[in-house]
Amino acid sequence: MLVYTFWVICLLLFGQKSHSSDEQYHFSDKFRLIIVVPAMNEVGVIGQTISRSIKSTAELPMISMAIIDDASTDGTARAAQQAIAKYNCQNRVQVLSRRQPHAQQGKGSALNWAYRRLIDPAKMSGHDRNHTIVGILDADAYMSKHGYEQVLANFANHPQVSLLQTRVGMITIHNWLQLFQDIEFHVINDWIQNTRNRLHNAAASGNGQFIRVADINSAEPWGNALLEDFEFSTRFLLRGQKTYYASNIIVYQEAIKRIFPFIRQRARWTQGGLDCLFSYWPWILKSTRISRLAKLEMTFYMFIPFITLLSGLANLLVLLYVFVNIQDCYPVVISLFLLNCIINNIIVADYRQSADLNWLFSLLVIIFLGIYNYLLYPAIIIAFYKKIRGQHGWVKTIHGREKQRSSSVD
Repeated sequence: MLVYTFWVICLLLFGQKSHSSDEQYHFSDKFRLIIVVPAMNEVGVIGQTISRSIKSTAELPMISMAIIDDASTDGTARAAQQAIAKYNCQNRVQVLSRRQPHAQQGKGSALNWAYRRLIDPAKMSGHDRNHTIVGILDADAYMSKHGYEQVLANFANHPQVSLLQTRVGMITIHNWLQLFQDIEFHVINDWIQNTRNRLHNAAASGNGQFIRVADINSAEPWGNALLEDFEFSTRFLLRGQKTYYASNIIVYQEAIKRIFPFIRQRARWTQGGLDCLFSYWPWILKSTRISRLAKLEMTFYMFIPFITLLSGLANLLVLLYVFVNIQDCYPVVISLFLLNCIINNIIVADYRQSADLNWLFSLLVIIFLGIYNYLLYPAIIIAFYKKIRGQHGWVKTIHGREKQRSSSVD
């Protein structure tokens, strides 16, 4: 609890937006933005993703999209081709299909394969490479026309920026788990990334990351860690390249509706963080291009699974002690509960600035937000178990399951 409180206080002090004003739309028509969408077994959402993209980029002809069909077995490629034909957007959207045995080897592998087919730096001038941006969106993601314009304006107005990460929000919210995910991304992740902006070590977050081609120095820029986004941006930082988080640009994605898929996702993220810890931490510490405070923040982030595991065991022992000595310990319990509510109130107050939550519902969220944090404990245990066993398979999040079920019923 003390570690969590200290962490939140640091985020409150350093995680507020330094500025949130939109960039002026000063980007030339020489800019080119290629959206790459990894899609393995995404038949439930891929048609809608293409539809939304065509509508939001209708007045932005410099934007195109490439769908990576990673040897899907559910008809993802066929659904994508049908959507392309339906919206007559063959000149804007293409499907790149991988085949076994060289497919389904992780998101990083799929992105590297697609990048080599979409981008040939040898055939591009330095000017073209500077004006070509590659964006990574999840198969369920959506970004508005305004968001895309802001992305291009950021790269046009800040030529020193190599990687731009946008803010993540949930498309729809139907239950408490989805609401807490939206609060996590909208507030906590936003505070973390704003803090990193101040330390000059903003990290990629998978969905909604954009990269200037001129600053990519490899034909395989993505790694094989299960947290390939953090690994990707860490490589940029080690080379002394500038990464930036744009809090005012939002990419929307589907929130997970059920607890067990949520735990599986967080277990994969945690295991990916462990991959980055063992592979990159020594290089981060030795780097002369990353500041000491940034090194401290990155170290803390990569050690969170260990800190959470130890604090979870400590909490369990404390709870057992309190249960046995409830008459003597109830003032401490009440004090810790009130402290937790104060912290949660600050989080919810930030969230309510852009969300319509009434006071009664906000009070319930404040009280029960702590339960959401405890869902991370089984995810961390699973991650350590798989890491120790050497199990590095990519257990992807399934999108559009509800749509698929309703379609089958119809």
